[in-house]
Amino acid sequence: MPVEKSIGKKHLLGLKESARLLVLKNGNVRVNGAVSSIRTQQMTLEVVMACCERLWALGYQLRDIRSLSLVHVEALIRDWVENGFAPKTIQNNISRLRRITEWSGNPGLIPDRILYRMYPHVPVEQLRFNPVAERSKSWSDKGIDVTQKILEADALDLRFGAMLRLGVAFGLRRKEQLRAKPYLIDGGAFLLIRQNMAKSGKDRDIPIEHPFQRVCLEHAKRLCKDRDDFLGWPDRTYQQNVRRYNHLMGRLGISGKDADCVGHGLRAEYAENIAMLHGLVPPVLGGKSSQLDQDSRLVIQNIVSRNMGHHRPEVTGAYYGEFRKNE
Repeated sequence: MPVEKSIGKKHLLGLKESARLLVLKNGNVRVNGAVSSIRTQQMTLEVVMACCERLWALGYQLRDIRSLSLVHVEALIRDWVENGFAPKTIQNNISRLRRITEWSGNPGLIPDRILYRMYPHVPVEQLRFNPVAERSKSWSDKGIDVTQKILEADALDLRFGAMLRLGVAFGLRRKEQLRAKPYLIDGGAFLLIRQNMAKSGKDRDIPIEHPFQRVCLEHAKRLCKDRDDFLGWPDRTYQQNVRRYNHLMGRLGISGKDADCVGHGLRAEYAENIAMLHGLVPPVLGGKSSQLDQDSRLVIQNIVSRNMGHHRPEVTGAYYGEFRKNE
């Protein structure tokens, strides 16, 4: 290996090491002061490592991540746009780089609307990522008979059918369905979601508020021989479980390029159902902000948000739409 190339590789490794140490030192705390999950820290590290490599490929021989400047950030953004990165991905990358500059003692280095400043002539809708649901994402709203579809899942695989029941009854994510231990998550009045099964790495207790939820949980328990058994297929690794789950979803016609909805739609189904169970009609189903006073509405939105593993009522907008003022 030529000497210059060897030295360059050494400097790049030094840059990545400075980034790793910075994330490890500061990445366990969210912007709001709460403790972040291991997965969140890992995602930040993955983004920053990719940025380090890309900067060097673009000719910016940065030696320490704490020396990251606006010039570097703008170069990365231009590269992401030119290579067709989705607006959501670009916004996520910018957000993580913003944390890096804050930890490096340079808060405010990256302007809030940097994308719009760099591309003033590009239509705003092409740069904006809007997470708010404009229409229902639930299976029911897509014209799918959820009960019939779960019976079809049973015919393919009983464990798969039981997972979908937990999805619609408790709003569980795919990972949570696969990692659930039906006996151990049964807390009587609550379904107990713990760190090893939660995507966010945070514990949460989901109230068992309807007989249907109890029926679904008891059904899942009957498929497990021991109290410590996972609902996922016991003779497979987690990744193999994921592949089988996705394969079966495809056979149901729920996922794939030709499908009009996805498995995650069961979480939207749950969000809509729980909101209505508490007396709030979601916006995607025609509900207006005027149906309840603001305080009462926010109480219900907070309940739905917590049940689904989030901590802000605004997050519910991604599942069942956003309440507009004066409606």
